[in-house]
Amino acid sequence: MRKQSLFITVLAVVLQAGVVSAQEYDLGNIVVSATRSEIFQAETGSSTTVITSEQIESSGKLTVEEVLRSVPGVSVVGSGGFGGSVQVYLRGAKPGHALVMIDGIEVNDPISVDRSFDFANLTTDNIERIEVVRGPQSTLYGSDAMAGVINIVTRKGSAEPQAALFSEMGARNTFREGGELRGVKGALDYSFYLSRLDSDGINKVSAGTEEDGYRNTTFSSRIGYKLLEDSELSLVTRYTDAKADIDAAAYDDDPNYISWSRDYALKAAFDQPLSSWWKHNLSFSWHYLDRKDRNEKDEAHPYVYESDWYKGDNQKTAWQHDFTPAPWDTLTAGFEYEKERGSSYYYSYGMWENKQDRKSVENKGYYLQNQFKFRDRLFVTPGLRVDDHQLFGAESTYKISAVYHILESGMSLKANYGTAFKAPSLYQLYSSYGDPALNPDKSKSYDFGFEQKLFGNRFSFSLTRFRSDFKEMVDYDSVVAKYVNLGRARSEGYEAGAGLRIFDALSVNTNFTYTDTENKDTGLELLRRPRHQVNFVLDWRFMPGADLNLGMTYVGRRRDVVYDASYNENFVKDKAYTVFRIASSYELTRNLRLFARIENLFDKKYEEIPGYAVPGRSFYAGVKASF
Repeated sequence: MRKQSLFITVLAVVLQAGVVSAQEYDLGNIVVSATRSEIFQAETGSSTTVITSEQIESSGKLTVEEVLRSVPGVSVVGSGGFGGSVQVYLRGAKPGHALVMIDGIEVNDPISVDRSFDFANLTTDNIERIEVVRGPQSTLYGSDAMAGVINIVTRKGSAEPQAALFSEMGARNTFREGGELRGVKGALDYSFYLSRLDSDGINKVSAGTEEDGYRNTTFSSRIGYKLLEDSELSLVTRYTDAKADIDAAAYDDDPNYISWSRDYALKAAFDQPLSSWWKHNLSFSWHYLDRKDRNEKDEAHPYVYESDWYKGDNQKTAWQHDFTPAPWDTLTAGFEYEKERGSSYYYSYGMWENKQDRKSVENKGYYLQNQFKFRDRLFVTPGLRVDDHQLFGAESTYKISAVYHILESGMSLKANYGTAFKAPSLYQLYSSYGDPALNPDKSKSYDFGFEQKLFGNRFSFSLTRFRSDFKEMVDYDSVVAKYVNLGRARSEGYEAGAGLRIFDALSVNTNFTYTDTENKDTGLELLRRPRHQVNFVLDWRFMPGADLNLGMTYVGRRRDVVYDASYNENFVKDKAYTVFRIASSYELTRNLRLFARIENLFDKKYEEIPGYAVPGRSFYAGVKASF
């Protein structure tokens, strides 16, 4: 109650301090994930963050996980630099409770234990924007969207044809090069991107000396063709081929452990207006992931030989209709059919062999959403969905979202409430530890808050209170050596943000997240969720064609686990840490841009996961030529 009272007090103070004269309200960026249709951020009550291609370019960040580290409500945990596994937690929920999409293609790993997405190999190549929608989204997206959606939108060809080549080099013999081509030719728009990243890397475990190298080849394309004036056929593809030297486990250096990953994503879609008030979209998407590991014998591990592979794919057919019977009403209805398949194999010399034959599961989803708009002040969006799963049957979810703008003072009030579910993964259903009779995870969540804009939208401040309660979560029970529906958890906290545009060329943004989690069965905090996290970004265009970007991230202490030689659990508290980075770019000519950045500016020594190292101070520089 004390936390609730504090929130209400702050809200009342800001309400009284609001600007009394009306001002033009900033609608924010376009976001698609919140409603499955293009709207402005100001028109949805959902908590959204949009990172644009301009912001990504000014920061110089190479991977999506680096970009997500500065988003409120998001915590990122990696294991050892390039190629190390990277997990993302939204508002304290499990990594598998976040749905990750590329242009609407679901890319969560169908054969991983919890069907989460590993961000280790996802680069920022060819990305137009990244949308992060926090809070339950099962009403629109079904399973995996319990805590939110992360949607990566790639670039679309526009204007006159243009091409570019780039090259970058830096610390630990890191080299990155590639090129892009995009444009419009008559009814055809196109965008192609190819890049290659090679690095000697660092030793992934903190107790070791050998370098763990990494390579990544990424190809991305987006093609659209207007069949009629308003009808379009589009094709999106993305392919990533990555190889990484890894280590056996925390504190266990292993020079012969190698991991390969091949990731394919494809989507074909047809958009067509059927009348002035009715349009539809028919799409087919396919995601396939093939990953494998091999650990050869060496002097330190003379009796260890391991080999494994994991293959899984997800196919989805979707048909969505948007009806606009009135300017203030948009009705969205849709159907989805999804089939995921997967198989795996693991062999350990002298220990055991385990093979999971190819299994599949199907799901049908039906959703309905209505967006009401009243005089550009009140936006209310209720939604309902029914999923029909092949194994556990029907599952219904609902959500209502609202935002009210007090235009005279520049304030917005937001609130959301919704239910969500998470279907058991193929591994949890069909592995030797699985059970086909498992039921889905379930949750109820709410958030409410406000955003205040002042001084002609040059200053903004926001505060959001959130809470999620999870039950019947699928967890491993060591007593019966099976996955069972026994997990109960709670996650709640606050997200606060502030932005100041001092003048057009200089802006400062910061955000703070407080997350309080609890395993309701043990009364303990959930692992790897920091209670406090702070981000700060300063962007300064200090002269024509020149930009300076300074970033800071503080991550507080969090509870984690370390296993001894007998695989006994020892719980520890990871140390808090603060890291800085700086990036700069300069347009030497109209067609030539120089850029450089320093990661971990002050060479901070810390660990995100006990036993795994992070890179020290790292300098990179490059050049991009446009034609």
